[in-house]
Amino acid sequence: MALFRKEIAPGAAITPNAATRRVVRLLLVSTALILSSQAKAQQWRIASEKEGIRLEMRTPPGQRFDELRVSTSLKASPQTIADYLFGKYLDERNRNISRTFIKRDRDVAIWADVLRTPMISERCYSMRFEKHTHDNGEVRVRFVSLDYAGREPKPDCIALHSRGEWVMTPSGTGTRLTYASLTDVGGRVPTGLARRSLSAAAVMSVRKVVAGASGLALPRGIGD
Repeated sequence: MALFRKEIAPGAAITPNAATRRVVRLLLVSTALILSSQAKAQQWRIASEKEGIRLEMRTPPGQRFDELRVSTSLKASPQTIADYLFGKYLDERNRNISRTFIKRDRDVAIWADVLRTPMISERCYSMRFEKHTHDNGEVRVRFVSLDYAGREPKPDCIALHSRGEWVMTPSGTGTRLTYASLTDVGGRVPTGLARRSLSAAAVMSVRKVVAGASGLALPRGIGD
């Protein structure tokens, strides 16, 4: 039996068939939808806006919990707010937190916390505050969690991880205050429950800083 072989001349174009073109189009569309979805998830979205305080959130890739951003305006200067953060804000008593300071000066503070609540296991973490002052008058206080450095915790104490910053930007006769944080409480806490608690705590923190830096009575609420 004779064997026949069809040879393709050098340089000849190979045209994909219709099925191949459809597969390629589907792959391109799927990729575009995935990228669009990821981009949308990373965009800030307004969760609430009440009494001049705006709460926004977004979902960073690979994170269990939302990143939060709370912003408002007040008449105190950026430096006054920063001084409050490094002073009375860190000294404010919280019935759920046991705090031990490791280092504390005007620009850097490091402390260890044990967080106790009725609903979840204890959380153990250390935090670092670091102040940066810029030429335009803006002050940023960045914070990040560290390995726990306090007294020996209970064996089942769970590590909490957090990072973010306080940004104090001069604005007219006052300051635009922005607080951003990304916190993973660890353990198996339901995401919905953690989201509500973290959002409420972020807004309460901003309310306390606004009141404290303005010389007003602190609002009562979480942890009081």
